[in-house]
Order: sequence, then structure tokens, then C-alpha cells
Amino acid sequence: MVTTFSNSGTIIGALVVYFLIIIGIGIFYSRRSNNTQDFILADHNLTTPYITASVVATWIGGAVILGGAKEAFIGGFQYIVWDPWSPVLTLLLSGFFLVRIFRKSKHVTVVDYYNSRFNNKIGGASLVINVLACVSWLSAQLLSLGVIIRLITGMNLSIATLIGAVVILIIALAGGLWALSRSDMLAFIIMAIVLIIMLPFAFGSVGGVGAFIENAGTWEGLPPFSLFYTNELAEYGEPAGFSGYVGALGIFYMLAAWFSVALGDAGGPVLTARALAAKDESSATKGFVFGGIIYLILGMIPVIIGMCVFILRPEFPEEQLDNIFPWFVQNYIPEWIGVLFFVAVASAIVSTAGDTILSNGAMIGYTAQKMINPKSTDQQRLSATRIAMVGFTVAALIFGLALGNLYNLLVFAGALGFPTMSAVYLCGILWKKANNTGAWAGIVAGCVSWIALVFVFLGFEDIAGDIWESIYMSSVPAFVISLLALIIVSLATQKSDPPNPIRDVDGNDISNTKLFLWSKGDDEAAKN
Repeated sequence: MVTTFSNSGTIIGALVVYFLIIIGIGIFYSRRSNNTQDFILADHNLTTPYITASVVATWIGGAVILGGAKEAFIGGFQYIVWDPWSPVLTLLLSGFFLVRIFRKSKHVTVVDYYNSRFNNKIGGASLVINVLACVSWLSAQLLSLGVIIRLITGMNLSIATLIGAVVILIIALAGGLWALSRSDMLAFIIMAIVLIIMLPFAFGSVGGVGAFIENAGTWEGLPPFSLFYTNELAEYGEPAGFSGYVGALGIFYMLAAWFSVALGDAGGPVLTARALAAKDESSATKGFVFGGIIYLILGMIPVIIGMCVFILRPEFPEEQLDNIFPWFVQNYIPEWIGVLFFVAVASAIVSTAGDTILSNGAMIGYTAQKMINPKSTDQQRLSATRIAMVGFTVAALIFGLALGNLYNLLVFAGALGFPTMSAVYLCGILWKKANNTGAWAGIVAGCVSWIALVFVFLGFEDIAGDIWESIYMSSVPAFVISLLALIIVSLATQKSDPPNPIRDVDGNDISNTKLFLWSKGDDEAAKN
């Protein structure tokens, strides 16, 4: 296969230089990664700029850039509520209500929180669900990097994806979070510069902002700028609803788009690891709030470019829709910016994937080793973490290459946690009466109702047997059922199963911690 990029040699050279730089970063910071606290959480020492850069770089991976442009081309704003809008809610919700208490707990992984607030069985359930979700998330990132390498070199997709995975694994294994936080900052700077530079070219290609607004359309004929359910008519003459679904189905689909990722990823291992790694509570809070705002700004640029491509080339071949963003780069962007674009995408993917590998390796290896063998040494837990990182990456590679759809992989990662663990996670922090029995009831009720409702929704004629649509829609009522089950059972079993307080790593009760603090002055006032 011959590549279509005339400057592919320059792009390959730039990528090789970038990969060598980040591998060098990993090797350099390997000296600081001699124990689990350093390796997994950078010794709880990341400042606000690094937290901000890290959460943005973690979210804005290749699946968002390539998949977001594609989805916007097909369905406009309604198709990209899943990302970037829903993740912005995740970051803001976490910043305002969740991350400070996590930082104060000084735990190592999110499973430690479940073990402390509830019990080890709830922690084990959270580990399984989080790992399944993150396998899907990592699969999307590795596949994205494979698509980029294939576009440039003409290489087989499987081989390209494998090469990218090896590079990411090297930096993650060598330097841990010290190295990844630095590569996150580098990725954030490169990506922000490139996307901001590209925006004027996008508007200029269609005649300016006014012309973009006037001529915007979508492949499926939906209103291009609608973020919510609407009775506005689509191009085919029927009410647009939400993503083409009307009535109750449209409402369920809209709620799933806005909240499945927003709530499902709030307790994810990667984001909670950033809170735990912060230098102090105010750094965690500011990092997530700033990160949410910046992520929305940057995440909307691929969306705008995808919609510009629809104006420029509405007949884009269906089998090449994943290449919409690279096509625009090749045809409407100066060559030097195009080279930077590929470096930027690669850097974003490396950051996202590397952070995911590290966080889940820690969650699997460190936490499982600690639960199975409480007397294990720190070095044994560190070794278990590194072994788990390799196994997790291999599983994600197999899953991604087998499934192959970037955006579905990305969204499924958030959708999985939404009806199963979200109610337990949120109530554990925000509601003191949540207990072990209620948590189990919430998990079981969410899982069972979700599976049952998937088959119910598959029976609707409008869904036409689309399993992905059924998974998304059924997650909304399943989450409500999970939440109600947790609340009702917790209230009914307060005497037989008294709720545990939230405790820090030393066993101290931190349940009365004020959730949102912005400055060190606030922090000192709360202590007094």
C-alpha cells in the first residue's frame, strides 16, 4: 500500500524524534521510580499546571480527534455530546465535588477507596468493572495510533498498532507517572498549539465563520448545532429528536449521551489517580476545573473541522470516514503544520494510553497483590504493577483490533461504569448513609437491569437490532434503578449494617471534609 502523503518521510522523521524524546524522558525519570508511591503517583507531588495538562492530555486522545471529526461530519453536535461535552461534565463534577477528598485520603488507587468506604468485595467488583471499561478505552487509543502510523507509512494496521503500543509501554514501564506527567505536559502544549493554529484554516476553507454557520449541515441531515432533543425537522422531513430518535427513545439517548460518560468516568482509575497524585487538595481542584474548561475549547476544534469537511466534501466515501481529519490536514493545511499535527496526535495518544496503562496496571497489580497478600513488600507490589501493565496492554490490543470502531470503543468505556458503579461511587462520597448492603444492591440491580433492558430496547423497531444503541439507551434507566436500589436498601439496613465513614490511608475518618476548596488559605481555614 502506497501512502498518500507526499511529505511522509518528514512526518516519519518527526515522529521518530518525538518517540525518542519521550522514551528518553521515561529513562531519565526511571531513577525516581524505585517505589510504588513514586512510580504510580509521582510521590503525590504534581502541581496545578501538571494536573491540568495531564487531565486534558489524558482525555484528548486520538479517538477524540479522529472519531470526533467523523461523528460531527455524520451528525453534528448531537453526535459529539458523548465527547467532548460529557467528559467536561466529568472534570467539572470531579473538580467541584470529588477530587479533594480523594487527595486527602492519600490512597494509591480508586479501589483503595472502595475497600475503605465499603469493603474488599465492593473493591473487587469495582476493579473488574473498571478494568473492562479501561480495556475498551485503551483499545481506542492504541487503534488510533495504529491508524495514524498506517496513514503515514502504508503499514498493516495490526503491525502499526503493535509498534505504537510498544513505544507507549516502554515509557510507562520505565518512568511511571513522573515520566508520563512530563510527556503529558509536552503533549498538551503541542496539541493546544496545533489545534488553535488549525482553527482559522478550518473557517477560512469554507469562507469564514459566518459562512460556516450558514452552510453547516450533516451527513444524516440532523440540525448541525443542536446539543439537546429538538422537534426541529431534519432534512428528510421528520422531527430530528436526538440523533434521529424521537419520543422516549430520543430522551433516553440524549440522557445517555450527556451522563453515561460524565458519571461513568467520574470514578475511573486514570482521573482519580490524577487527584491522588496532586501536590495538595487545591492543586487537584484547580487542575480538574481548569482542565475541564480547556478540554472543551480544544475538543470542539476537531468537531468544527469535521463539519467544515462536510461543507467542502459532503460525498466523502463512507469507508474512509475515519480519515476525515487527516484528509483536511493534507488538503487545506500548510505542510509544516501538517507535520506538527501528526506529532500532536501521536503525543496525545501516547499520553492517554500511557496514563491508562499505568493506572490500570496499578489497580490490577498493586491493589490485587495488596488484597491477596497484605504482607507483600513494596517491591513485590511494584513488580506486580509492571507485570499487570504488560498484560493489560496485550488485552487492549486484541480487543481493539477485533472490534475496530474508534468512537464506539471510546463511548463504551464510559457507558460500562455508568449503570453499574456510578451510584456506589457518588453516594459513597456524597451520602454518609450508603452502606455495604446498599452498595451491593446498587451494583447487582444496575447490572441485571442493564442487561435485561438491552434486550428490551433491541425489540423497538426504531433501533432495528443495533446493539450499541441499545447499550447506550438502557444505561439511563439502569443507572436510576441502581441508585434507587442503593438508597432504599441502605436506609432499610442502617442498623444491621452500619455505614463505614470515608477513611484516609492511616484509618482516620475524613467524612466531614469540605468537598470544594480553591486555595491553600481555604484549606487552612477548613483545618481550623
